[in-house]
Amino acid sequence: MKEAALIAKLNDLFPGVRATPLKEWDDTDEPGIWFRGNDVGDLPLYDCYEEYGYEVNPEVEKVLTKAGWEAYPYDAGTLMAYPN
Repeated sequence: MKEAALIAKLNDLFPGVRATPLKEWDDTDEPGIWFRGNDVGDLPLYDCYEEYGYEVNPEVEKVLTKAGWEAYPYDAGTLMAYPN
C-alpha cells in the first residue's frame, strides 16, 4: 500500500496515532510514516518497555503488516514505519 493511503487508513482507524509522512520528521524523500501520537483507544501505540505486553500495538501492527509495512522504533518515544 502506498504511504498516503496507509496514513489515511491508520488515521481513520486510530486517530490518536496521528500518522504523518516521514518527510515531516526529517525532510527526506524516503517513503515512511512518523507516528506523532501514541494513543490507540485505552492502550498506547508504542511501548518500548513492553509494560503492556507488546512493543507495537498489535491492532496497528496487523494493519501495517497487511499493507506490506513494518514498524521500527526510532528511540524510546518515537515510532516510524517503513515499507518492506
